[in-house]
Amino acid sequence: MPGCKPIDTLIEQNHKNFHCVDATSADRGRYQRLVGKLIYLSHTRPDITYAVNVVSQFMHDPKKPHMDVVEPILRYLKSALGKSLLFSNHGHLKVEGYTDVDWAESADDRRSTADYFTFVGGNLIT
Repeated sequence: MPGCKPIDTLIEQNHKNFHCVDATSADRGRYQRLVGKLIYLSHTRPDITYAVNVVSQFMHDPKKPHMDVVEPILRYLKSALGKSLLFSNHGHLKVEGYTDVDWAESADDRRSTADYFTFVGGNLIT
């Protein structure tokens, strides 16, 4: 998607996970390759982690609406070229961790979503 228009947001705010029974199937191989690469990239780009988590839930049977969520992630990455994690010396090695859980918010299967952040010396590492 080199000619695409960059965007500033990854995923629609207050979206709900969705299973599309009646929707047209997407190219499963292409979807799995794209999402697999995004999963790998999310290790160094924590800003895309949540959106990648959402799209990775549909790897087994992707539909057109799921692919429509992957494309904005790619467009966002185009707008964020050169951005990455910056590690700085803050003069300490204090370890801090934070977590958040969204209990049973998926309207489809009532599953929960959890996330966490770990800082070492004031630098985000996970």
